[in-house]
Amino acid sequence: MRCRRTVKIIIDIAMYLIFVALMQEYLWSDGLHEWLGITLFALFIAHTILNFRWYQSLFKGKYTPARTTSAIINIALLAAMLCCMVSSVLVSGKVFAFLNLGGARFGRTLHLISTAWAFVLMSLHMGLHLTPLINKLKKNKKLLRAGQILAVLLAAYGVYVFIGRAFYEELFYLTEFKFFDTDKSAVLYFFETVAMSFPFAFIAYYGRKLLQMKKNKNENSRRHYE
Repeated sequence: MRCRRTVKIIIDIAMYLIFVALMQEYLWSDGLHEWLGITLFALFIAHTILNFRWYQSLFKGKYTPARTTSAIINIALLAAMLCCMVSSVLVSGKVFAFLNLGGARFGRTLHLISTAWAFVLMSLHMGLHLTPLINKLKKNKKLLRAGQILAVLLAAYGVYVFIGRAFYEELFYLTEFKFFDTDKSAVLYFFETVAMSFPFAFIAYYGRKLLQMKKNKNENSRRHYE
């Protein structure tokens, strides 16, 4: 059981890091970009298989606001990743070029939008699963406080990067192309992209916490009147 959990964590981290790396498209040749994408989707399939019990439980049990929110985010992330996969094949100039499917213009549009939304939804998804990490940090108050300060600073910087890059243009297709500052180092660009995850992770983590608190409050009130 512990081994399975470790494998899942390793796959999740690898998926996220590869996805962020792929968002720095200008760093990679077309062929390498596509092979990294294939690696990402192989990991995504493995992730889906390892978490298949979640899909089996979708139609079981009661849906609380927190569970409903989590389900919507996860299903939307699945849809976004599938759109990324389809659009990747459509725009492929190397690995899948032999298929000669056409639809490159549509593929580029779909790829731009689905990649942006997959990043946001992936960040929200991570925020939903921060509780075990936070609980471990709570055992050491100094470490917890340091982690909270660092997270707040990164989230604030992430908002700054989000606005500076006009990332919302990609989310709502207000632009047809991504523009990269090629003078900026790859390490800095990678760090900035990771920082953009933090505001969304915060929203998901504290949003779920508030919904859970509201649920507990309602249950306590119901017991009181019973």
